[in-house]
Amino acid sequence: MVRKRKRTKKATTPYLIFISHSSADLWIAEQIGKQIGELGAEVWLDKKDLKGGDVLVDEILRGIDACDEAVVAVSPKSIKSQWVVYEIGAVSGQHKRVTPILNHVNAEALTPVKGVKSIDLNQFGEFLIQLRKRISGRKNSKRS
Repeated sequence: MVRKRKRTKKATTPYLIFISHSSADLWIAEQIGKQIGELGAEVWLDKKDLKGGDVLVDEILRGIDACDEAVVAVSPKSIKSQWVVYEIGAVSGQHKRVTPILNHVNAEALTPVKGVKSIDLNQFGEFLIQLRKRISGRKNSKRS
């Protein structure tokens, strides 16, 4: 006798974007996160997701493991940040999408994302249009 498995309703996990940035660019990272959140995605952002006593590397890696993709706020401050380079490497190592968002720097400013299609902060709306399609595509594929 062949038993049919009962279909259980799977909890859908929200589309998660990891935001990598220099602490000097926190305000910009929060604005990016706010706009991404308005699309229905969730955001991993150090200010809201790290708590006192957390082991930074462990929590950052958990955020990167859980994310669907990452954005990097690339600025004159972030190109000097070892944490930003570390986070880009960790996301790239998992073969996840990393989109550099350029703020007063050129596309070649940050070595780990050279050759990756970047978006100028002034054209951030273009990224949001692309992201909306990815979020929508994921929702549609989970319904099937």
